[in-house]
Amino acid sequence: MQEERLATHLRDRPAQLREAQEKGVKIIGYFPGNYVPEELIIASGAIPICLIDGGDTLPLEVSLSAIPHIFCPFARTQIGERLLRRNPYYNMIDMLIAPITCQHLKKAAEIWEYYGDIEIFKLGIPHQYSNDFELGYYRDRLRALRERLKAFTGNKITDKSICSAIKLYNRMRELLRKISLLRCDASVPLDALDFVKLNHASFYADPALMVDILESVYDELREKPSVAETDAPRLILIGPNIGYGDYKMLELVKEAGGEIVIEEVCEGMRYYWSTIDTTGDPLESLARGYLRDRVPPAFMRYSAKPRLDFALKLITDFTVSGVIWYELLGCETYDAESYFFTQKVGERNIPMLILESDYGMAGVGQMKTRIEAFIEMVKGGLE
Repeated sequence: MQEERLATHLRDRPAQLREAQEKGVKIIGYFPGNYVPEELIIASGAIPICLIDGGDTLPLEVSLSAIPHIFCPFARTQIGERLLRRNPYYNMIDMLIAPITCQHLKKAAEIWEYYGDIEIFKLGIPHQYSNDFELGYYRDRLRALRERLKAFTGNKITDKSICSAIKLYNRMRELLRKISLLRCDASVPLDALDFVKLNHASFYADPALMVDILESVYDELREKPSVAETDAPRLILIGPNIGYGDYKMLELVKEAGGEIVIEEVCEGMRYYWSTIDTTGDPLESLARGYLRDRVPPAFMRYSAKPRLDFALKLITDFTVSGVIWYELLGCETYDAESYFFTQKVGERNIPMLILESDYGMAGVGQMKTRIEAFIEMVKGGLE
């Protein structure tokens, strides 16, 4: 029921956005990583759209006219889609907000900037999160973003409108968290691909409608009859990115008899484990929520230990018996960190499989074989 409702909404969404644009509403695109507060965009009267396409090889080929192949497939996709002009979301952007996180997405933003036909705002992100200096810098950059949005849209951005938007997105994050936590129970009928697609939809759909759909999905899942538990190994997915359309690995795990029950992914999925404070100065609350009160990604200094601790907690809470580490070719920070994670989860007798993808079909056969062998090994350890 809700799946059909959401599919209809997403099908009609580009036309709805075009209609809003014709009435003067600005469409603000931004790159993922959960450092661009959608609350500020909503409070400005604009509509936020996260650019998260990935998994297709055509944009990669097209991007080679502008960027070398050594950059990660996801960053190159953002350039390729810009050049192809086939994606309605990428075509209707009035302004792009580019968080300066990893060097790959930074370069993608710079290439967008070279064309000079839309406004680009580069949002500085400190590469450390625990000190007051970094928090103050990020808060100041959010203040600059607020002023840029105010000038670009011609609308006032009040503390009240920001707080209202925070409450809306807090509810969305809360519902995604509740739905995900249902997967602690092996009898809940929700697989990883369904959850990832639901998470992806939250970046495109009208946020108020998305909250309504998530509330219904949560109620439906709680009321659905339990499914029989299987011997499928319960797995955690860890990695830098899952793009909209990059689903082959998830499908291969399912086909091989594994069950990914929780994901710890930085880019391409909405971070939903924490909420934003709605008291006090809203910019301060946004700065703390988006920078400090979350698990830091791999590009941050001193991030490996907090991410490991969070992953180990998920492994315990979701009764996980194996780790799928999925990284994109050229993602040097996660590639370097995979060794550390392998050693640490191995100390707890939890096996880990490292998979690397360039979105191409040539390596799918090898990936399939490795996934099947890994799942059989995990099954053997459970017997």
